[in-house]
Amino acid sequence: MEERRGVARWQINKEAGLTVEEGLKPIPCVVEDISIQGMRISSRKALFPEVFANFNLALTEDFAFNAGAQVAWQDNAYERNIYGLSFNRIEESARNRISEYVKNNFPGELAKQWWKGA
Repeated sequence: MEERRGVARWQINKEAGLTVEEGLKPIPCVVEDISIQGMRISSRKALFPEVFANFNLALTEDFAFNAGAQVAWQDNAYERNIYGLSFNRIEESARNRISEYVKNNFPGELAKQWWKGA
């Protein structure tokens, strides 16, 4: 399949915690890929698309960000619910931290896409 995104996503396959409402326990998920414009996550829990209107995602103990996203597509595979998300609300500082996080923890992903200025 041909990549149609303006900004390619970086494959990280990182376990994370998705919090949709303050005071609730984070939902375990896997961030399969991420960019400054969106991400693909999977979870054993089936989630309503509205959940992603306002969420907090903790990738590490030191790195979490708040965002809003629309579900671009949804699928199920291997007993997991998969969501392709496009950020419609995210702070510029969070975008910068995402780039730095990938650069510092997944340098091979940046090297794969050097021609795109990633």
